[in-house]
Amino acid sequence: MAAHDVGAVVPVKRLGYALGRLSGVLDRADRRVLQSAMLGDVLAALAGSSRIGEIVVVTSDHRARAVAESVGARMVADHDPPEGINAAVSRGVDALDAHSALVVVSDLPLITPSDVDHLVGAAPAGEAVVLARSEDGTGTNAMLVTPPRALVPELGPDSLTRHLAQASAVGIPAEVVYHPGIALDVDTPDDLSELVRREPGGATGRALARLGIVPPVSGATG
Repeated sequence: MAAHDVGAVVPVKRLGYALGRLSGVLDRADRRVLQSAMLGDVLAALAGSSRIGEIVVVTSDHRARAVAESVGARMVADHDPPEGINAAVSRGVDALDAHSALVVVSDLPLITPSDVDHLVGAAPAGEAVVLARSEDGTGTNAMLVTPPRALVPELGPDSLTRHLAQASAVGIPAEVVYHPGIALDVDTPDDLSELVRREPGGATGRALARLGIVPPVSGATG
């Protein structure tokens, strides 16, 4: 696949309204700081990849817009009111003019340009789907779809199984890959503890320092 044949889509909830399962350890203002930082690191990884052309961010949040514009991403307005992550992804994919679409969730603080390059490089020629699984093996944290509308996005709990079933039903080859930098998404106090343990850099590392978060995260539960 040639460079810049791939457009990226990043759906973003309103900052401070995501990461609800962290409400026991972070208040809304702190969650907003963390969410914004993770988004910044995701967009920096996409912008730093040699394999990505256009980056589209789908959101209704003006703070997220500012983060996106800092790396030259194009904004697409989310539904008003929002209709969920999958509706946002579909809106972003519809806005792309690319051979393939790389959908990436916005809470992957360890993702690197190399991860993005390797994920795109794993795609075979022709119609195909490459699914980057979550750490627990049930979720889809990123997916490369060729052509962009070959699959209907079904992000959420157990999405990996649903995406594989959908690809099988329509006869499109699908491959599941694992990248440590893509696998850790931050939803729970345990995820946050693991993130802190890995000592992230970038915007997320600076945000954790600003918030005074050091291991172990107080209030983390199993």
